[in-house]
Amino acid sequence: MASKKILLFKAKDNIFAEVLTRKIYTIGRSHHDDIFLANRGVSRCHASIYFTDDGPWIIDGSFKGRNSTNGLLVNGQKVHQHQLHQYDIITFCRDVYAIFLEGEGDAASNQALEEVLHKIAAFISLKKTSKAHIVDSAIEKPDPKIKPQKLQFDDLTGLPNRSAFLARVRKSLEFKKKISEDHQFSILFIDVDRFKMVNDSLGHLAGDQFLIQLSKRFTACLRSGDMVARLGGDEFGILIDDIDDINESIGVAQRLQKDIAKPLQLDHQEIYPSISIGIASTYLQYQTVEDILRDADTAMYNAKKAGKARFVLFDENMHRKASDLLKLDGDLRRAVENQQLQLYYQPIVSLKEKSLVGFEALIRWNHPERGLLSPDVFIPISEETNLIYKIGIWTINEACRQLALWKKNAVIQPNLYVNVNISSKQLSDTHLIKNIKEVLQKYSIAPGELKLEITESIAMEDSQHTIKVSKQLGQVGVPLVIDDFGTGYSSLSYLNRFPIDTLKIDRSFVSDIDITNENTSLNITHSIISLAHSLGVKVVAEGIENAYHLAYLKQAKCDFGQGFLFSKPVEAEAATHLAEAGLKWRWKF
Repeated sequence: MASKKILLFKAKDNIFAEVLTRKIYTIGRSHHDDIFLANRGVSRCHASIYFTDDGPWIIDGSFKGRNSTNGLLVNGQKVHQHQLHQYDIITFCRDVYAIFLEGEGDAASNQALEEVLHKIAAFISLKKTSKAHIVDSAIEKPDPKIKPQKLQFDDLTGLPNRSAFLARVRKSLEFKKKISEDHQFSILFIDVDRFKMVNDSLGHLAGDQFLIQLSKRFTACLRSGDMVARLGGDEFGILIDDIDDINESIGVAQRLQKDIAKPLQLDHQEIYPSISIGIASTYLQYQTVEDILRDADTAMYNAKKAGKARFVLFDENMHRKASDLLKLDGDLRRAVENQQLQLYYQPIVSLKEKSLVGFEALIRWNHPERGLLSPDVFIPISEETNLIYKIGIWTINEACRQLALWKKNAVIQPNLYVNVNISSKQLSDTHLIKNIKEVLQKYSIAPGELKLEITESIAMEDSQHTIKVSKQLGQVGVPLVIDDFGTGYSSLSYLNRFPIDTLKIDRSFVSDIDITNENTSLNITHSIISLAHSLGVKVVAEGIENAYHLAYLKQAKCDFGQGFLFSKPVEAEAATHLAEAGLKWRWKF
């Protein structure tokens, strides 16, 4: 005889049984619910039950994602989703309980059912909803090792926290997989733009108030049944549940962008907030909550890269790109361990003396499948994963090791130097100065023979920190070189505050020089050289590719040059031959 699934209810003074014969049920204080509980404290659609191949499940709230008001307890533990087993005690609110039973035969005449009625009545008389104190071997007691869940709300904003959000999304995903394949929803992953600037300028208390006000705006923009949560820091997540098409999610994102952008008052200042949003939808057939949240985060990152204050919808192309980047990250970690990284060297030439004075060390990656990769392919990944610290110190060590070999070569002229590029993360590394000291001592590198290059934008990103680090480097004897000058937003007079050794004019200005007197790049280049010299700073012109570039730069009294006219970046062996032969100056000027 088939096993019957029964819910035995105790609602105040009423005890009744429901034999579960259908695939899904709703339980609550609405006449639309399949099982009606007319008690205060019971929500409309307080809980839902559905059957799968592995048995019956109960979830808190409706199938479409709306949670109950007072929550749902099973065996004294708060749950969002739970697989039911024999004698599970379900608590809806004070004085409203149910017990799940599995048995054979006629439920109405089952003697065991009558016995359980007395047992559950005895349990109800204890009126302890937080623990299932049933002194009988037939009723399972809760596992004492399982700790009650903490309140799932963010202390600052009052929104649900990350744990509650994931549980809610998991419930919607389980419903889609087990009950209705047509059920669709989207996740909006939100990051507040320039939040650090608010914290740094107004303080953390003001930053907290900023997040509180934004959280209220998020809530006001949502549809009934959707959910917003604070995932951590300045990141928020929104579940747009039960959608007919992706345009509903896009509409919410557009409404959020518009409403969040309205000015708000903070410490008597008017702030104009903006947010970057990534959207991932179940139309891509996700199997886990982690996957859909990951892809929404990836889309948000792309919104940031595209200029902030916008939303990006995750698609299959982005998924393939994200997968490729994930593989590349794994390959890069192995590359560091397997010594697949390599330095190439491009000559730096004294235009006045017509001689080789140094090299810029440029990192490359000999990928076993993709061949030689330039740094713009893998350095951004290394910065995101913090591999940049390991790669950075390897680069400095390898460049100094090669320089030490050149210094021992009697054929090579003395006082050769090497330039090494460092990133913003390396500049903020508290171990940078210590590591450089150790490398210089290890290879007996004299002051000035190692120079560090940072781009103009990195130098100005946190100018006070840059000034501090450049002074510390100066004390060690390592000059600082500002690369790509002219592409940022600084001025030479401001850069005078930095104890820098050299400016490198960005190659875009040099490559645009032509024979006309009205050429803008020519005038800019000439101005940079003149003003830099007035401040006692040397100048390197990058991107010298033809004789005309060289002629003009010599006439403008530029100190040094670098470019394909002299040599492309070459491997250490070829660079050694260049250094041994000296620069063969084949130009008349």
